Amino acid sequence: MKKDQSISETAAKGSAYNLASLIILKMGGLAFTVIIARLLLPELFGIYALALSIVTIAVTFTDFGLNTTFIRYSSESLAKKNKKEVRGYFEFFLKRKIVLIIISVIALASLSEYLSFEIYKNPIIYYPLIISCLFVISESFREFFSSIFVAKKDIKPTVFLDFLSQILKIALSIVAILIFSSEVKISFLFIAFFISSLVTLLFALLKLQKRHKEFFKGSSKKIDNSRVNKYWKYMALATLSLAFFGSIDTLMLGGFVSSEYLGYYRASLSLILSIAALFPLSSIFLPIFTQINKKRFERGFQKTIRYLLIISIPATLGIVFLAKYLIFLIYGNEYLPATSSVYFLSLLIITTPLISLYSTVLESKERPKRVSKAVIISLIANVIFNYTSIKIFSYDPLLVIAGVGFSTALSRIILLLILVYYSRKDLKLRVKGIGIRKPVISTIVMSLFLYAFNYYTDVSLFTGILEVFLGIFIYFTTLILMKGLNKEDWILVRDLVRKKK
Repeated sequence: MKKDQSISETAAKGSAYNLASLIILKMGGLAFTVIIARLLLPELFGIYALALSIVTIAVTFTDFGLNTTFIRYSSESLAKKNKKEVRGYFEFFLKRKIVLIIISVIALASLSEYLSFEIYKNPIIYYPLIISCLFVISESFREFFSSIFVAKKDIKPTVFLDFLSQILKIALSIVAILIFSSEVKISFLFIAFFISSLVTLLFALLKLQKRHKEFFKGSSKKIDNSRVNKYWKYMALATLSLAFFGSIDTLMLGGFVSSEYLGYYRASLSLILSIAALFPLSSIFLPIFTQINKKRFERGFQKTIRYLLIISIPATLGIVFLAKYLIFLIYGNEYLPATSSVYFLSLLIITTPLISLYSTVLESKERPKRVSKAVIISLIANVIFNYTSIKIFSYDPLLVIAGVGFSTALSRIILLLILVYYSRKDLKLRVKGIGIRKPVISTIVMSLFLYAFNYYTDVSLFTGILEVFLGIFIYFTTLILMKGLNKEDWILVRDLVRKKK
């Protein structure tokens, strides 16, 4: 990092590529989900979602906090220009990655039959789980090697890699669904995942050999295992807990409602998470926060919170008013029952990026224990809330998925509040004077317009698209007229859309 380069400039350069990568990855992921949901229809889509949740936990176990820990310490070594230490960290974590992959694949293969026939009583997911072992291997290595780009703050190649991955996954998955019968469609979906992940991994390795050879060639320095392990053990606990945190609703619903209603819930959750995922900036800020001093760190943190809230607050209210339009336009008439859970899950648009940011802050300042403790508390609360909702509303599956949506949103709020508390206690971070009053007023104006628009119009493709653009226009017009954006904000916007020299 150049001495005269501010955190805003560094973040802007990285965030421009990071945002492009996120748009490709998350919007591509949403496009994929929409295509799969429409082709499979709710029942098969629910089965696919259940299998995917189990596989996601297996992939996360191969990470076990390792990728984030690697980014944190290799970024620190890169800042000191200590290449031998960088290679030491790379070799240290690669060996452990291989061990975790072996354990995860054996565990998944061994448990597949029990999960399919005994727990969920759904034989259709057995073969997809067995086949997904190949995907777990390729995806785990792909994520690890891609973390080198993040540590180097070299986000540009990830845009191409994410685009390639999404194109391959969508194309191969469509072929699999259209060619094969319903009994094996989901199995071949995971074969498509494996092929796209493997090809992307190979391209990532080629890019790394050209751009960042220092990770692979030359002698290495023995690292301080005790320091790393102290950080890593809490990151491992936090990462695994987060994996269950993100999948526990689907895993619990899979045992209590039919696949059709599970499909409704996953359709709404995928939509909300895809929108929420556009706002986190943690992947670019982790290496930056690791390397900067307290004063610049606090300033960068305050600015990041401000920008996240300026976008996420109106987005959340907009989704509430547009829920029926979005479900109808994106997934089709068959998925309209998913609307009931969208209303509650929309809160994730605010909480998800803030949770990501506060977690990144604590991790970058070597407080992973705080993150893991917060996640575990919230995970326990989520399980209790989910179980209570399922039991109370067991007579109506639609109320069950709405209740689980509310439980998921509530547990995320609890997680955020705990992380905020630890950040204030340990790092003395306080959010004040960031200028949110005007964005809130602008959001209220936008909401009044959306309410009136919905009252006088019917659901259709044209009116839905028109409402989205008019809502965005009214929000930003009101914000600008109230002078809710200052000169510094406009400079950052310019930096995000223009390549820095």
